[in-house]
Amino acid sequence: MTADTKEIVRRWIAFANAGFPGTLDDFIAADYVGHLGGGTMDRAELERTERAFMDAFPDAQHSIDDLVAEGDRVVLRATTRGTHRGEFVGVAATNRSVEFTAIVIYRIRDGKIAESWGELDFPRLMRQIRGARS
Repeated sequence: MTADTKEIVRRWIAFANAGFPGTLDDFIAADYVGHLGGGTMDRAELERTERAFMDAFPDAQHSIDDLVAEGDRVVLRATTRGTHRGEFVGVAATNRSVEFTAIVIYRIRDGKIAESWGELDFPRLMRQIRGARS
């Protein structure tokens, strides 16, 4: 089971690295719930958020630094690298390179991501696009 759940997350990251071509149907459950930054999001909000990020960082690539699974949970530690080429949370494109880390716990159900809990180094990302030391 853990090999299968890890493969689902590997495929999801590959889909993200390809720029989210097509729909999220093969990866995200219809009743998905995401937890990020103290808030929650549904599948539609996840898709909007991911596509907005790709608009701002079209060359973004996520490396899998660690992937650990137990039961229906998969923990991902990743590093994201990209170039700020579009508006992001009110900051116009700067063409600055960015690198930040994230830890996400995924709950897998019926071969899809049903729930996730994410912690991103958002302050580091924002310092980089604003030109401050990271």
